[in-house]
Amino acid sequence: MILRYMTVATVLAGACALAQEKACDAATGVCTTAGVGAPTIPGGTPAPGGKIMWASSRAFTDAPPLDVQKWLGEKPETDGKFVIVEFWRTWCGACKRNTALMNALQKKHGGELVVVGITGEPEEKIKAYDGPKKEYAQAIDKPHEGGGKPLPTEGRAAGGGDAGPDVSTLADPDTGAYEAYFNVWGWPHVIILEPEHRTIIWEGFPGLKGYELTEAKVERILAIGRKK
Repeated sequence: MILRYMTVATVLAGACALAQEKACDAATGVCTTAGVGAPTIPGGTPAPGGKIMWASSRAFTDAPPLDVQKWLGEKPETDGKFVIVEFWRTWCGACKRNTALMNALQKKHGGELVVVGITGEPEEKIKAYDGPKKEYAQAIDKPHEGGGKPLPTEGRAAGGGDAGPDVSTLADPDTGAYEAYFNVWGWPHVIILEPEHRTIIWEGFPGLKGYELTEAKVERILAIGRKK
């Protein structure tokens, strides 16, 4: 079972091994698949393999149960399916740009996966959201006992795209309990959980250049998952 999902990692991130050999920034030691040192992105920190993260890496660990405060609509049936969790914010421009991909994945692969958007923002703020319609399950995170957490950069940057996610450096009062487990401080942050043990087999900002989450990558994950 573990070997099967290690194969997923090899398929999706194998190119980084070449990048580490040939495309490392001498000053930072950060490597990318683009053949150049990773750009400076506000708050981004390198995870193992050189991938930049705006959250703590939890790859190949089992995620805690997705226990939310409230489902905004019908609770999705996740048994036996992959689960894609998108941590997002209503003010986040990069989250708006990610909506089309999440919608497409849910529509195309709904028999094998469930996409869940989760935020700790108040329900009234979510209902007032005027961005692209999210055609997948939405949930409000449970409150985080520790409240907002300190973040490692200054100000709030509306970036997204190839530059990185939207980040906030103020203690975020909308941080929920599930999100806090992953120490998310840049949005959107996406994780993919496999069906049996809810092991995290993909994580990160889906628009990161060289590490983008695409329909083709998700299709490869699903194909590998079918080989039981």
